[in-house]
Amino acid sequence: MYRFLPLSYSYLHALKLGCTSSHRSLRFMETIQQRSQSLKELLLKAWRERWSDVQWSTHMKRILPPGVSGDAYKLTDIILTQAFVGPNPNSLMLSYLKHIIVSQVVSHTAVLSTIIEYETVCITRPYCMRGLLEILNGCINRINCQGSMEECLTLCQSFLQVIHWLLHSITLMLDKMPDMRDLQVMASNLDIISEILRITCTSRVNKLLLFVAKLEDKATWTEIEETVSSIRTTLFAIQSQQSQEQPTRSGSSQLDQFLSAPRTTHASQGANKKDKGERTTESIRERLERSLQEVLRLAQLDSSPSPCSNSLELKTMSSCIGVMTFMEAALNVTGDLQPFVDQLLLVEQLQNLPRASVYLELCQASLLGLIDLPDTCEELKWLAFTFIKLPQILARMKQSPSPRDSTDSALHFISCFEQLLRFNVLIDQADTKHNCDCMQQLLQQCSKLGLITENQLRELLAARSATRRAPVQSRSSGHGSHESPQQLPNSTLVIRAEPTSTSILKKWDMDYSKNPDELLGVLGHMMSGKSFELIIAVLATTGKLKKFTAKLIKFNEQACKQTQAEVTKGSQVRAALFDISFLMLCHIAQLYGTEMVTSNGGDSFFETWVQQCIPDDNGAKPLGSFPAVEPSKGDVLLSQYHSGMDIKTMQARWNEVIDTMPYIMQEVLFAWENGATNVDQIQKLIDNVASKLCCLPICCVAWLCSHIAVLASTERNRALSLLQIICSHQASSQLGVPLQIYDNERNAMMQIIIRKMCSTSPVTNPMAKTSRDVPSLPPATPATQVLSSVFAEIMDKGCVDRRTLALVDQLITCGGVLWFCRGVVLEICSLHCKNDLTMAVEVAFALFQVDIEQLTLTLTRKVLPRILADPLNFEKLSNPRGHALARLTVWCIAATLTNHTSSRDSKCKESPFRLLRGRKRPRMDLDREDSSVLKDEARPSKIRRLLSVGDEDNATSTLTGSVNYSTGFLVAQTLQQLNEPFPRALVSLFQLFSSLMSSSMIGPRTEFVISFMTEIIHCSEHIASGVLQFAPITMMSQMLNTSSGQFLLDLALAIGRVDSVVARRLAAKALCHNKTGRF
Repeated sequence: MYRFLPLSYSYLHALKLGCTSSHRSLRFMETIQQRSQSLKELLLKAWRERWSDVQWSTHMKRILPPGVSGDAYKLTDIILTQAFVGPNPNSLMLSYLKHIIVSQVVSHTAVLSTIIEYETVCITRPYCMRGLLEILNGCINRINCQGSMEECLTLCQSFLQVIHWLLHSITLMLDKMPDMRDLQVMASNLDIISEILRITCTSRVNKLLLFVAKLEDKATWTEIEETVSSIRTTLFAIQSQQSQEQPTRSGSSQLDQFLSAPRTTHASQGANKKDKGERTTESIRERLERSLQEVLRLAQLDSSPSPCSNSLELKTMSSCIGVMTFMEAALNVTGDLQPFVDQLLLVEQLQNLPRASVYLELCQASLLGLIDLPDTCEELKWLAFTFIKLPQILARMKQSPSPRDSTDSALHFISCFEQLLRFNVLIDQADTKHNCDCMQQLLQQCSKLGLITENQLRELLAARSATRRAPVQSRSSGHGSHESPQQLPNSTLVIRAEPTSTSILKKWDMDYSKNPDELLGVLGHMMSGKSFELIIAVLATTGKLKKFTAKLIKFNEQACKQTQAEVTKGSQVRAALFDISFLMLCHIAQLYGTEMVTSNGGDSFFETWVQQCIPDDNGAKPLGSFPAVEPSKGDVLLSQYHSGMDIKTMQARWNEVIDTMPYIMQEVLFAWENGATNVDQIQKLIDNVASKLCCLPICCVAWLCSHIAVLASTERNRALSLLQIICSHQASSQLGVPLQIYDNERNAMMQIIIRKMCSTSPVTNPMAKTSRDVPSLPPATPATQVLSSVFAEIMDKGCVDRRTLALVDQLITCGGVLWFCRGVVLEICSLHCKNDLTMAVEVAFALFQVDIEQLTLTLTRKVLPRILADPLNFEKLSNPRGHALARLTVWCIAATLTNHTSSRDSKCKESPFRLLRGRKRPRMDLDREDSSVLKDEARPSKIRRLLSVGDEDNATSTLTGSVNYSTGFLVAQTLQQLNEPFPRALVSLFQLFSSLMSSSMIGPRTEFVISFMTEIIHCSEHIASGVLQFAPITMMSQMLNTSSGQFLLDLALAIGRVDSVVARRLAAKALCHNKTGRF
């Protein structure tokens, strides 16, 4: 027996509402069907009574509800169905359709969507096809949409589908025309279609609409490309059949005649009457091929638009490249090649430079660097850069086509070298200084890489011989010369050292643990003369120095350990290997930075020691970083040194001996200060220490430098005297023949290393017996004044030298990135002339390459917000100064984004570090510095009001606490992306811009935002999309709504290229609304 349960009131209410909703939907559908039927009856009545289009419109609006489009009742489909009842179109019906299209009773989306449904009408009813083409030709330049973003994007897709429908119709007509009777009508239809395609693809707005649709509907675009290829194949087949004497079909010959017959038509069938005087005589085939080419060119909108005319004039030369080249050769010689090439290509694109001018600036800066050299080591670095790395840079740039011109890349090199030969005074000075033919060697290296041919090489060398004023000896070429290496110029030795260094790396892949004598011979031979400096200079230039140091560290680590069944000679060889490898690694660390020996991420003894003990450019290391040893072990070694006893090499662990040297120096210094020993005894002890290994005095000096740094000026006398004794000592090995053979070489390298360590501090610098080759900041001159003078000097010269570059590096080190960035911006804002501002932006951008990421973050998150917030700075933002500052900001952002891309694509990813132009710092140190820069000063209240949630602390909490916030950009961002420093800086900057654009006051600040966006949209697609993805949707929508003209079109293109549906919707809406109003 069933029991009926009572239904709840809520359930009954929901059931009632559902029934009511279904009833309303059904009644609504019935209403639509009734009105559609009424429209059909009205249409037939209008045709019978021959109403005019105005009468038809008046009666039709009585049926349609107010404000309701005819799309809901499929009015376009109703009219076309009635118009195409017979083989010929009903002209009266078509006039009704044209009227409601003009009066916007139906949308263009509905019209286009209805037209593409007639797939085969082009061959079944060619006259009806002509009617469709007339309708399409009438609205092709008036396409618009007043609806939402989704409706505008749908219109773009319908527009693209119409293009595919036209191309598909061409394919059908070409296939069926040989069997058709109405060839004249179909040929005329082909002519009209080609004209519609031409008109469509010559309008910039139409091309942008189709480009947005192409990005949204990639499947349709693929079908369009396939259809174009099919049409070209068909046209070629028809032409080939006509060229034969016996065509396969009788209609093919007649078809080809129709296609090839010249037709005189107006230049634009849709033009005004006053424009119909221009006539063109082309065949249908020619017009079709030209239209097909125009359709395929729609994809070329992927390339960035041409730079717009602005207050900053573009030049054919750039001072920026010269400064960047000098920095790369002087500060970043060990860096990877590709990041620098990417920066050069970026500058070329940003400044719209000819490729030949970029090559010329590179070569000219390299020759200038060859003249301004302080010592042999720097000379070898520059020679290796000029004759080895520079040709590789040119070859790498050759692989990337020039965005400005498509001429042969070989012509770019010829033009570059021909212009370079005009600087004969510069080349003569370089030849005289280095006693070689610099142009000959550079051109020969370029010829080896295939940049120029042998004939071009001979012509350029002949041109150089005609302009040479300072003759050089024939041995300078270095090819076929039988002179000794000591008599050859350094440039020739550097070029010869490249294959030698490569062969050494290959040989070192062998296992030398069983035959250490052979390895010792190779290392000893490398220490003779300038061999070692030449090899490491070439390895640094080619990016192989880290691999070389990794192998040296491996050999040094093996020499630390005692092997079983080790004989006396074997232990002496082990000691020699440890000493020589230790000296080589110290020398490399001092010349090219400690990261060259520590970036491998190992935990070897030398890597640990060099990080904890050796002084660097930042000064001596703290005493607490030196390893602690057991006093008993230190006392045993100290007694041996005092007594002059030999260390038993068979029992020695050289890493432990190294670690005990600070303890021994501390005990000796303590005994001397308390009168327990005298100078003679100390001298004897130092003799005994130095007679063991040359690396031991180096360890003593390292500890003394750190010890002296913490002493008061009155307590340094004994420590300085002890340091003087060590520096003036000449070591002589007493550990056996293997070390005695290389006494001179080891002593020379030891003295170089010790002097370099002493020169890192002003207190110990007199012990180096040489003046510091790096200029220092004037002690009595304010740093701001030094920065102004350096900036003005670079602008006057258009280039930098060694002294200027060193001062810039020291200014950043002393003042910090915030002070330096603010000072450079103030220097730019103090100028007024457009040419000076152009030069200042180039110089500032080049100087920022010293630490581009940190300076960009500081500029966008600290300097710009303060300038934009303070009303007293409005004068600095007025054009052309504001435009110059906006351009500098965009360039820095583009350079940072390019660096990030290069680091991701590079094969040698250096994840724990960020590059600092020749030096590296750990990521955590940079983040700590970044946070300290951002929090060292409290933001003023105006900035807090402008930024809203853009303040760093508030922004961080907002970004990490709200998922909806990440969807407010053109591209939805993950929380991990927003927590990165660079994306967070862009988000903060765009938030500030959004606050400024929403303000009711229009002035220099809003003009600065417009200038910023103008520069962004004229960058490459990768840069523009990478930056605009962080732009707020509301800000972009507001800018599109308030913009007009060419800027609107360029902005819509840049937004549409962002890989996001929201971005494409915004672009489509702006373009569709633009068609109806302002443009």
